[in-house]
Amino acid sequence: MEPKKVILIVDDTVINLKYASEVLEDKYKVIPAKSGTKALELLEKIIPDLILLDVEMPELDGYETIQRIKKNPKTAGVPVIFLTAHSDKENELAGFRLGAVDFITKPFVPEITLARIATQIELSEYRNDLEKLVYKKTKEVEAISIQAIMAIANTVDAKDVYTRQHSMRVAKYSREIAKRLGWKDEEVANLYNMALLHDIGKIGIPDAILNKPGRLTDEEFAVMKTHTTIGGVILKDITVIENVAGGALYHHERYDGRGYMQGLKGEEIPIFARIIGIADAYDAMTSDRSYRKHLPMEVVMEELNKGRNTQFDSALVDVMMTIIDDGIEFPDEENATLTAELTP
Repeated sequence: MEPKKVILIVDDTVINLKYASEVLEDKYKVIPAKSGTKALELLEKIIPDLILLDVEMPELDGYETIQRIKKNPKTAGVPVIFLTAHSDKENELAGFRLGAVDFITKPFVPEITLARIATQIELSEYRNDLEKLVYKKTKEVEAISIQAIMAIANTVDAKDVYTRQHSMRVAKYSREIAKRLGWKDEEVANLYNMALLHDIGKIGIPDAILNKPGRLTDEEFAVMKTHTTIGGVILKDITVIENVAGGALYHHERYDGRGYMQGLKGEEIPIFARIIGIADAYDAMTSDRSYRKHLPMEVVMEELNKGRNTQFDSALVDVMMTIIDDGIEFPDEENATLTAELTP
């Protein structure tokens, strides 16, 4: 047997509370409150399925009470039916504008009251079920989109034998930096996903340049630099990761304005791109590349310090140094995927 639905009745008149309770208690669990203030106190502890709310009450009337109910995220979705002795157009319009779903005129007819309550509870359940279904389907679409993007990103990794797992490590360093900056969980997760895809434009770079066993010529480097704009084009219509195209476009900008391809300077460079940029440079220095072995850590730290306010945001260098001091490393993973990071 299903538990009874819970109805909170708010009325400053004891006889009205008693009568309403008698009418409803066979079908519902009834919780009475003799004032708007008392109702708000109860709502901190319980979330009813419906609220019957008297309009005319001393201290805190029904209109003020419903405004507070709707401002609270925990109770905003609870349907509210106003109880009123005055059934006029102005009062009803005011109530509907504040979020009421119906009005019942006092003294109320039990059969009509029960029917209206049942209808609103049923509609509320339908709405909640629909919201859950929409959320589920949205997440499914997001997951499919992410998997498609990751398939392309994995293709990039397969093209560049020297930077396999590079994007994963850059994403993890970027996430660690954002956490230490005090970012919100959803912002950290979004940055992680953005960083995973920052080099996606390398799919458009010829293998002979991408895997050349030596330094690039000026002409080859000019081609290599285009991976930022190629990545921006690939990602420009992706909406499931906020600002994802910017991560690809701007991660090679420099704090002194001498980066590529836009020549942005200082705070003009979005913070997410500055973070990805330093994480990218750090991983490049600490990894084996086609033209050199990884650098000793003392050299890496020297290069980071040398790059303060030239290549890197000095504040991010400080954070990167704390990560190094704490000995945090992110080893390669065989089957790491983006979908696991959709929610932190």
